[in-house]
Order: sequence, then structure tokens, then C-alpha cells
Amino acid sequence: MINITAMIKTVPFGLLALTSLLFSELTIDTMLSTNLYNASYALFVVGMLFSWWFNRSRVFFVLITFALCDWALSNTAAEIVGLPVYKASIFSIVSMVIPVNILIFSSIKERGIFNTWGLLRFGLIFLELFFIATAVITKDNDLLKLFTQRVVSLNLPIVTIPQPALLAAGITLLWLIKKQLAQPSNLNNAFITVLFAALIGLQLKANVIAVPIFFCAAGLMLLTAVIQDSYSMAYLDELTGLPARRALKEELMKLHGDYTVAMLDIDFFKKFNDTYGHDTGDEVLRLVASVLRGVTGGGKAFRYGGEEFTIIFPRTKIADALPHLEELRAAVEKTPFTYQKKEHKKGKKSSAKKLFVTISIGAAERSEKNKITENVMKAADTALYRAKKKGRNCVSK
Repeated sequence: MINITAMIKTVPFGLLALTSLLFSELTIDTMLSTNLYNASYALFVVGMLFSWWFNRSRVFFVLITFALCDWALSNTAAEIVGLPVYKASIFSIVSMVIPVNILIFSSIKERGIFNTWGLLRFGLIFLELFFIATAVITKDNDLLKLFTQRVVSLNLPIVTIPQPALLAAGITLLWLIKKQLAQPSNLNNAFITVLFAALIGLQLKANVIAVPIFFCAAGLMLLTAVIQDSYSMAYLDELTGLPARRALKEELMKLHGDYTVAMLDIDFFKKFNDTYGHDTGDEVLRLVASVLRGVTGGGKAFRYGGEEFTIIFPRTKIADALPHLEELRAAVEKTPFTYQKKEHKKGKKSSAKKLFVTISIGAAERSEKNKITENVMKAADTALYRAKKKGRNCVSK
């Protein structure tokens, strides 16, 4: 429940809410619709350039899907094709293609765009276009019925999206939510929101500005997600999710006046790794990071490297920071990690046992002796060694 609430509070959902509000305030205008179509194409191109630059192939191919579908629904496309069957069937086709392609392209791994893997994805889109063109040009009713036939005997006049497309959208939504809850990411969250934007735009297609404005919002959501994801790669530690060393350096540059810096690491972590394996070690790092994330007293935790972490307390003297560090040390000590031992012999179930780790902490504050952040960091590191000499699992200053 908490994860779903967190998803709703993100930038893409905010853009979706803002777009819905804007749409409710706008009046139907053909010229505005044309301008929105042009704006959406521009956004799709910019988004594709960004996704290519940052090697986000999943976003790249979803944007291609939206660009093609956006154009296919326009009056320009209908005039160029000039077939009555096109006008009658293109809405149902687009309604199906978007959720299906979001499902496909959000599920694949990032393996580049202009290479063999990328060519396979381009090939998939080409096959879709060929299939659709064949069905439309030959007026193959059996193929076109695939997009419009009823799945269940349920009559909902207010729903304009065909049932096969709704079924595809439902499956895609469940899959994306499952992925996001299991492993939260900016891109997965954006794919969920983009699906909603597409469905809303298609449902309200009778209004000429609905499709271009919500598709335009979808392009903006994906562009934002690429930027957010790139920021996360640069400033967040991939393993723990804590701000990484680059973020720490920038935060240290902002400090002034009174502040306290704490250096800490996990006791006997190398021995723990050698005993239980590096995968288990990674899980322990994530566990400790999750505890450190809840530090009180205005502190902020960072992954320094290896098993070392840093906590900064801006505008805080060391005497005020120490109780919060002691509370943090105790919290880590009391938090169990469930180790699942794998049995290689057939018929034996894997056994589980609870493991506990401890941390040692060294803290230092800005003072007359240590006026610059580099010296405060060194003093905190020295204090950390003192904590280890005292027997570990303690806080030293």
C-alpha cells in the first residue's frame, strides 16, 4: 500500500493530474488540436534523442510507438490513406497496439538501439505495420475483428475502447505494477503513467484535443523519466539506493557553520562475505542502508564505498548528533537478516536462520582545528578507527 502511494506521488502522476486539469479547462479548438499534435511530435523526437543518448532503448521504442499511433489517429493520416476501412478501424488498432507494445518494450533488457538487438525491435514494429497495412488494404474482416470482437458479454456504452484493447491494457498494467512493486524504478513508474495517459486520451477521442494533449503528456512523462533515471545513475548508489559519493561531495560543499560528519562501517564485513557469500553480503548492505535511511536528528545518509557509509548532520554540534548516532547503532544491531541456506542435496529443504550485524561509528564536528570539510572527514575517519579499537559496535568521537 505504501509503495502504491509512493508511485502516485511521483512526477509522472503529477504530470498526468496536471494534464487532466488542463484538458478540463480547454475548449474544443481545431487549431489547438493541430498545434498539440505538432508539439507531441516534437516531444517524441526530443525524447528519442535523449533515450538514445542515455541508452534507454525501452523508452526509445515506446516513443516510436506513440509517435506512429499519434500520427495514425490524425486527420492527415486518414486523408493520405483515403480508405473508409482505415477510418473505421484505426482507432481499435491503435488502442490495442499501445498497451501491447508498452508490455513488450518495458519487459526487454536495455541492449542498445542501433545494433543487432535494436534492429530486432525495429523489425517487430515493421511487422506490426505490415500486419495492420495488410488487414486494412485487403479489407480482411477476420483480421480486423481481432481488434474489435467482444471478450465478455458486457455492454458498457460509455467505454469507447474495444474489449480486446482493454484486456491487453489490464494485463500490461498488472505486469507493470508487479515489476514496480518488486523493483521500483523511474522508468517502470513512467510506463504505468503513460499507459493511463494513453487510455484516457483514447477514451476521450471524441474531443479533438484529447489524443494530442494526453499523448503529448505521455511523451513528456517518458522524457522526464529518462532524465530522472540518468540522475539516479549519477547520484544514487545502485545497490542500496542511498545517495552515492558524488552526491556526498556536493553536499559537503554546501555545508557551513556548525555541522557534524559521521563515518561508519559494518563490523567484520569481509569475514561475513567470505562465510555467507557476496550475494548475502549485498543483501546485508541493503538492510543496513534501509536502517540508515531512517536516521533522526536531521541527518542524511550516504554510501561512501564498500561497507562504509557517511552521515551528515547540517547545523548540528557533535553533542546533539551523538544520541541519534547511538540510536542508529542500536537499531542496526537489533535488525535481523534472514539467511536462507541453500541445500544442494535433493529432497532437502533450504534452512533459514537469523543473522545480526553491527556497525562502528566515528564522528567529528567542524571546529577551530578542523575548519574545512576534508579535515572534518579525516577526523571522523580517525574516530571510526578508535571505535574499532574499542571493540567495535560503538560510537566514538
